[in-house]
Amino acid sequence: MKKSRYPIYDDEIRELSYSPYNFFDKWFMKATRKLTTPTLLSYTFYVPVSEYLRGELFCDDVTEAANEPFTHIDLVTLLLDDFLYQAKRRSNPVELYHELTTRSQKAIKITSYHEEEDAILPPANSPKKKMIKCLINRKQALRLEVMLSDIAELDLEYSFEVKDVLRMLYSDFILQYKNGNLSNVVDNIIQRLSSQ
Repeated sequence: MKKSRYPIYDDEIRELSYSPYNFFDKWFMKATRKLTTPTLLSYTFYVPVSEYLRGELFCDDVTEAANEPFTHIDLVTLLLDDFLYQAKRRSNPVELYHELTTRSQKAIKITSYHEEEDAILPPANSPKKKMIKCLINRKQALRLEVMLSDIAELDLEYSFEVKDVLRMLYSDFILQYKNGNLSNVVDNIIQRLSSQ
């Protein structure tokens, strides 16, 4: 059986198309869904060790300045929030596709897609990779999967999964930070954390 590239989106479509026969079926479906559907979903992606180290140091800087823990998970969550906010304002799948392809050409070139999900192994001469495991709110994951599904329907050269976008957002942020293109980013994050 082929594994879906957008499982959250597919689950929502299945639920919306289900027609319960009576009140009991409807109640049972809602109760079962509420008990079995996680609110946080786990995603894993890999980045070069040098990016991971820069991210770790950045998170330590925010932790020290804010006097509260700030982890890779928090960073990825903020980056995804910003991306989804900007994407909602545009809502054009072609624009989103072009933004994703320009964000990280390197990330796209090393990714290959097949009928079944394969582990993507970097070439032997590539830098070592470090895994980042993060938790994403189901509602955010659904919104992102809907956007990515819209892009996939355009039948363009590349298609993306949630983990690809997370990796690109993280890598792009680290690159921009490394090159000094982000001013007052620690202060901005602290301000955003204090307003939540």
